[in-house]
Amino acid sequence: MVVLLVGLTGTTLRAQDSEIIFERTVGDEVMTVAVQREAPVILRQHPVHGFALRNNLAYDAIGTPNLGIEIPLSDNVSIGGSFGFKNWDRILFWDKNQDNPAKWRNMVIMPEFRYYPAFIGSGHFFGADLMYMHYNAGGLKIPFYKDLQDHRVQGNMYGMGLFYGYSWWIGRRWRFEAEIGLSGGWRSERVFECAWCGKDLGTNKGMVLIPKVGLNFVYTMGKIAKDE
Repeated sequence: MVVLLVGLTGTTLRAQDSEIIFERTVGDEVMTVAVQREAPVILRQHPVHGFALRNNLAYDAIGTPNLGIEIPLSDNVSIGGSFGFKNWDRILFWDKNQDNPAKWRNMVIMPEFRYYPAFIGSGHFFGADLMYMHYNAGGLKIPFYKDLQDHRVQGNMYGMGLFYGYSWWIGRRWRFEAEIGLSGGWRSERVFECAWCGKDLGTNKGMVLIPKVGLNFVYTMGKIAKDE
């Protein structure tokens, strides 16, 4: 209708405050029609108004069951954390191979803060986290950690770091996230003679760098709207 009016001879179109005004001159008379102008509508993909649960497939791949939670504080900011617990010696709990020298048990707690430039759950995000880990491991080949290969270590690790990620919606309530980060921390551990031996060789303490990798499936609870 707007196009037809603008195309007519003697018709003018102008905006005034919250109205769009159409004026047409017919002879000596001016016909005026005012149409209320609404505020622009911003479409969003799945705005999130509830908390979300997530599972990190990267932790699953190394045999550590885990669960995370994310709680929105605003359209762009959330808090949350992850918890992982592995109470068996092998990567896979059904591995009974006695010739395998590896032993690895651990528990990890990571509270975190996230900022989404667009809005929660979509696109890029940046964050900071804290970390506490208790571990009992040995016989593992990890670069720059010779004690873990030749001995058994049991102790605690504390750290904090930064991370970056990206989130994709793959369903109305489902998302997939990829994230990477790096933490700096402090470890304090007891060193034992071998992966399955009990002779105490002393204590190790020092700084440590901890990479973070996340491949997360996320399920959003609560209210979700298609558009706002």
